[in-house]
Amino acid sequence: MTVLILQHVPWEKPAALGNYLTDAGVPWRLDNLTAAVDVVDAPRISELSGLVLLGGPMGAHDTDRYPGLALEADLVRRAADAGLPILGICLGHQIVASALGADLHPGTAAEVGVGEVEVVADGIFGRAGDRQPVLHWHFDVVDAPPGAVVQASTPQTPNQAFTLGDSIFGTQFHIEVTPDSLADWLAEPAMIADLPPGLAITLLDDLAAASDAIKPSANRLFEAFASGLQK
Repeated sequence: MTVLILQHVPWEKPAALGNYLTDAGVPWRLDNLTAAVDVVDAPRISELSGLVLLGGPMGAHDTDRYPGLALEADLVRRAADAGLPILGICLGHQIVASALGADLHPGTAAEVGVGEVEVVADGIFGRAGDRQPVLHWHFDVVDAPPGAVVQASTPQTPNQAFTLGDSIFGTQFHIEVTPDSLADWLAEPAMIADLPPGLAITLLDDLAAASDAIKPSANRLFEAFASGLQK
């Protein structure tokens, strides 16, 4: 039994999440289904202990160019039906939420850089009313799926994080990214092409300055996900 982590582009890696799972002795593996076209290319739920969907530059519903995104959505629904823990980050957050019935709003909020979210429910990210530093890097927005509890919010993106029951988690922000993995992003021309002028120069320093404040919430989220893994 292993945690399947779905990657959409090579430079968006599990980073801090992968380190956490490895340190906890949790087996995990990476796969990329974006080009898959048949359900036989998707893994069997019975082989998985949990499911993670990472970020990527494509849209959650961009199935014409990336047919495997439809398979990912189906995998999310089957994993949810089986009670597997699921964690979606950025694009993954949007795929998970929309697969479970939420509306996606393409291009409605561009948030890029280190900023803050407001904690709106007591839980993983602190107490309601707290401010939590995070790394934003998104342009689309998704509502929370039916029955979910929104955990964090910004004016531009009301659903910055949600939980659904005790085992399904989503964050629009990149809680997994470390300064080292962000450096990989910034080495990719496709990632920096649309950044505001000067942001690529300051972004690493901004994240390094916020890392100590981000890490406790990241670890609480990873622990909540890992606590429900199928053995």
